[in-house]
Amino acid sequence: MDPRTKANHLILRGYGPLAGLVVVLLFLTLLVPSRPLSTVTLSGASDTPGSPVPVPTEEEMVDEAATALPVGEEAVTGTTLAATTGSGPAAAGNRPGTRTSASGAPGTARPGSAAAGGAGATASTVPGKGNVTIGRDCPGGALQDSNTPYSPPCLKWNGTDNGGVTTRGVTKDEITVVMRENNNSSGSSSRDSEKLREQAREKGLTDTKEDQLRSRDALLEYFNSRFQLYGRKVKLVTYEGRGNMIKEFSGSGQEEANADALKVGQEIGAFADLSAISQPYFDALVRQKVVSFGGLHLPESYYASKAPYGWGQLIDCTTLVQNATDLLIKRFKPTENAVRAGSAAMRQKPRKYGLLVPDDPVYKQCVNENKPKLAAAGINIAKEINYALDFSKMQQDAPNMAAQMKGAGVTTLILVTDPALPYFLTGAATQQDYWPEWFTSGAALTDIDILGQFYDQDQWQFAYGQSFLSDIFQGKDSESYRAFKAVRPNEEPAITRDQYYYSFLMLFIGLQMAGPNLTPDTFAAGLYAYPARTGSFGRWSFSPTDHTASDDAREIYYDRNALSAFNNKPGRWITLNGGRRFRGASWPAEAPPAPIPPAAAP
Repeated sequence: MDPRTKANHLILRGYGPLAGLVVVLLFLTLLVPSRPLSTVTLSGASDTPGSPVPVPTEEEMVDEAATALPVGEEAVTGTTLAATTGSGPAAAGNRPGTRTSASGAPGTARPGSAAAGGAGATASTVPGKGNVTIGRDCPGGALQDSNTPYSPPCLKWNGTDNGGVTTRGVTKDEITVVMRENNNSSGSSSRDSEKLREQAREKGLTDTKEDQLRSRDALLEYFNSRFQLYGRKVKLVTYEGRGNMIKEFSGSGQEEANADALKVGQEIGAFADLSAISQPYFDALVRQKVVSFGGLHLPESYYASKAPYGWGQLIDCTTLVQNATDLLIKRFKPTENAVRAGSAAMRQKPRKYGLLVPDDPVYKQCVNENKPKLAAAGINIAKEINYALDFSKMQQDAPNMAAQMKGAGVTTLILVTDPALPYFLTGAATQQDYWPEWFTSGAALTDIDILGQFYDQDQWQFAYGQSFLSDIFQGKDSESYRAFKAVRPNEEPAITRDQYYYSFLMLFIGLQMAGPNLTPDTFAAGLYAYPARTGSFGRWSFSPTDHTASDDAREIYYDRNALSAFNNKPGRWITLNGGRRFRGASWPAEAPPAPIPPAAAP
C-alpha cells in the first residue's frame, strides 16, 4: 500500500487517538509502576554485601585495614577524605570524572563544605558509629556487586550503632521509600483500552500486574541483600495518589500533586520517592524535603537548586541539548544538501531547519541556551513550533505542524519532544507527502526501539541522532534479569523490569555511599563521592553540577528492518562508532558510515 494511502486510512479510521494513547501507555509503563501492593518490607540481607564485579581503579584497590572511609558526611576525592560542615554535603569538584560546567570549569563546592575550605572540616568518622572502610573481599571483590559495572566500591562497616533515627523516614532498621500509584485515566473507553493492550502485546509488552509486582519485590530483595545499608533495609510503601500524571505533564494538577506530596512527607514520613516523574509532583515533594527521583530532562540548574533533594533518572536537558547541538552541527551541516531526507527531490535541496519543542519554560531554556552556538555554525531555525504537552491536542495539531514545516520549506526536523508527538507527526507528514530528515535529540525515550516501532516506519527509517540510553536487552544479557534470577531462580521476571532495577540501583548507590548517618545531605554527599563508572548506559557520575546519572551519549540511526533486542520485532536503533560514547562537543568530526535507505517518495 502506498504510504500516503496507508496514513490516510489510519487517521481517517480514527486510529490516531488510539495509537497515541498506546504511546502514552508505553511511556508510563516504562517509568511508572503499575498499581503496586500497598507496602512491601523485605528482609534477608546479611551483614555481608554481595555478589562479584568489574576491575576497580587502583585508588579503590586499597588495603581496607589502612584506609578509613567516612562516607556521606565526608566527600571522597580518590581515597582522600574531607568532611562537611553541618550545613550540607561536601563537593567533589576536583574529583577525577566530575562533570564540568558549560564553560569547562569543574563543578564548585557548595558554600561551607570542606572541599570549599569551609570551617569545621575534619577527616574523622561519625563518632560512635564505627568506621566505614574500603574492602576487597566483598562477593564483588573490590566492588560491592558483581552484577553491574555501576557498583559502588566494596564498603565494610565495623560498627553496631547506625545512629537509629537520623532523619525522617530512617530508623535503626528501616528506610522508608515511596512509589505513587497514579490515576492516569485519559477518558478512553473499555474497548479502546482493550485495543491498547492488544497493540502492546503485539510489541512484546505482555506483563501482567502480577509480573510487575513479582519483579519489583524480587529486585528490592536483591538490592537489600547485596548493598551495604549499615544494618537497615529499604521498606517500599506505595499509595494511591490523587494526582493524574497525564494532567501533570500538561502543566496542571498542581493542587493534587501538592496533596500527594504532603501525604508522602507528613503522613507516610518517607525518606525518598522514586516516582516523581512529573515536575508538579517533583516540585511538591522537594518542598516537603523528600529526596525525589524524577523529572524529565529538567535543566541542571533546576536540579542544583533543589539540592540535596532533587535527582534525575534521565539526563538533564542542559547536557542533552549541548550534546545534540554539537552532533547536529557535525552531521547535518548547513552547507550540504538534505541527503537523509525521505524524498528524492528533497535530497537535492540545501538544508533548512525546523525545531519542535514543548511549550514549557524548562525545555525552551535549554534549547535557547544553545541557539547562539547553532547560529555561529550557520544553522538558523527557519520554523520553530512550541507545542502544548496535551496528548489529545497533539493529535489535532500534528497535521498543522507538518503543514507549517512543509510550507516553510524545512528539510531537517530537530526533535526535542515527548514520545507521543513523533507518532502523530510522522503519520501526519506521510499523509501530507512531506519527507524531511528526522534528527532526534534522544529526549523522553524517543530513542528506544519499542516506541520507534509505533511511529510511521516509512518516515522513521530516516531518523538519526543521539541516545543517552543504551540498547535494552532481555534474558541473560540484562542486568535486571540476572538480579531477578539471583533471588528467584525458578521464576521469570517482567519484560519491563528495568523500570524498577535502575531506579533501585541509583537509590542504593546513594544509600550505601551515604554511610550510617543517613540524611538528605549525606545522601547527596555520598552520590557526589561515588567514583565514576562506565557500563552499558555509558558513564555514570554525580557532582554538585551533575544530578543525573548518565554523562555521555551514543550516535544512532533507525533501521526499520533490524530486529530489536528488546522484543525481537522489526525496528531498532543501531549504534555507530563501534559503541563509543561522547559528551559535550566531543563528537568526531568525521561521520561514521551509516546507510541511507532508498527514498520513500519522488
